[in-house]
Amino acid sequence: MKCLYVLFDAECAMCVRCREWLSRQPAFVPLHFIPLQSPDLPRFFPGIDVLKPNEQLLVVGDNGAVYRGACAWIMCLWGLQEYREHALRLAEPVLLPFARIVCELLSRNRFFLSRRFFEQNAHDVARRLTAHIPLEQPKCLAVSAAG
Repeated sequence: MKCLYVLFDAECAMCVRCREWLSRQPAFVPLHFIPLQSPDLPRFFPGIDVLKPNEQLLVVGDNGAVYRGACAWIMCLWGLQEYREHALRLAEPVLLPFARIVCELLSRNRFFLSRRFFEQNAHDVARRLTAHIPLEQPKCLAVSAAG
């Protein structure tokens, strides 16, 4: 495989942030990002609507292989130099169901998560989270010079 086409929702702040992060990573296999909103999408990938690309991440290999949801995320990681080992681990049959659960939760809640975490400044997000989850202040222990 020489490249991967990553179909993402350009109207979803979480999707855009993920794309930005992925695009900054050194890659073994280049990732080409195509917004779902692109008018060229049906021309590049005829019949793609059958796979409901607006529901979960879709990745298409230059060899025609199509990956959806957790498998798509794993393929994105597989293409990256620093994360290929993690991708291979997540793809193990015993761990793949857990990767699938996480991806489905994120996909189903991506607009909520976008509004709560990515479309607000960090202080507002922290204030809302601490209203539900009280945080302990970190305690620093003094360490003597002797060890």
